[in-house]
Amino acid sequence: MKFPRRFLAVVLAVVAGSLLLAACGGEGEEEEPVPGTPTATPRTPTGGTDPEDFAEFADSAARAAAEQDAAFFAGRVRGRTYTCSEADIDGEGLGGVEQGLCQEVGQQLEVVELWYWRSEGVLSQPESLERAIESYFASALPEESDEYGTGAVQLYAIAESQSSDPERPFKVAILTAMTPREGAASEPVRTARGILFNYVEGRWVIRGMLTADVLAEELLSPETAPFSGKDTDRDTHAYRPQD
Repeated sequence: MKFPRRFLAVVLAVVAGSLLLAACGGEGEEEEPVPGTPTATPRTPTGGTDPEDFAEFADSAARAAAEQDAAFFAGRVRGRTYTCSEADIDGEGLGGVEQGLCQEVGQQLEVVELWYWRSEGVLSQPESLERAIESYFASALPEESDEYGTGAVQLYAIAESQSSDPERPFKVAILTAMTPREGAASEPVRTARGILFNYVEGRWVIRGMLTADVLAEELLSPETAPFSGKDTDRDTHAYRPQD
């Protein structure tokens, strides 16, 4: 079954300043993630398989999500090198390194980015992201459904977003599922995860994740989502398999 390739621009930026790792000093400043506004990337058919084409890779990601293959995503998590600053040691870096990871100035860590929709984010260990991805798949409720489709994890859209390296923007795979509402035995809630990819050494790897739970519909609803560059040739903005 062939999946259509969708090109959406999903605004992944949250409140300016709450996500920016501006307080991280030293060498770490050059490696800080800078949230930005995703932009649509037009796709030119190549007539063949291009491993660097994220839209082609998204077909595989969509199949993996449909098969509830968490390992496909968790196995692609790969950290980047970060140098600890004095602000990280003092715990004064808003949205900086997760508390306790940096023990001394100049220490180098492998980190991934964990963002939260309309809140701040942190740099954490790759293992934390692997567990978060596995937990998201495990908590999905496939027997549920709503206007966005099944409660199982599905690839809903793809987009592009700025990263700390302006020459290498993130490609983003938006996953969505229905999961239990945290801390309450009430109705399940529609949630979303923005998986941040870079193409590194011949492979699409995951550098971070944006979590959107209660406010996930802001990313998913065609009436309220802050999208731009919508594909007007389609009657839906969703990335879905053909019937």
